[in-house]
Amino acid sequence: MDIKSYLKSASLDELKEIREFVDHEIRTRQSDPQKIKKVLTFTDGASRGNPGHAGIGVLIYDEADQKLFQDQQYIGVCTNNEAEYRALLAALDRAAEVTQDTVECYADSELMVRQLNGQYQIKSEKLKTFYDEVQSRKKMFNTVTF
Repeated sequence: MDIKSYLKSASLDELKEIREFVDHEIRTRQSDPQKIKKVLTFTDGASRGNPGHAGIGVLIYDEADQKLFQDQQYIGVCTNNEAEYRALLAALDRAAEVTQDTVECYADSELMVRQLNGQYQIKSEKLKTFYDEVQSRKKMFNTVTF
């Protein structure tokens, strides 16, 4: 029997019990959403000119390749590297809404990824600020990889 058929045949008392159960589940999940074990973030940032008008794009998927989030936005005038970091920061903020466990971050910025993995030094003070923000956000998760 499918759920529609069951609900049509249920008594008023059974329907009230079902409603109480569903209302309780909704309240519980809104106050303490179930966390996903692992998410994958895909980010990109770009500027037209360097510096120039810039934008970011963020995609977040769960382990089952289900898209959880997609966004793109204009972020004003900045360098390409700054846009890359800002995209990653936006992705980490959104990832924290669904997991506190594992985040795999994918980006096409060799500079940013290698800085975050300790392979490149950070010479720009502005990029150092973004780097520090990423390090701070990493503390929201058990594991973050770039």
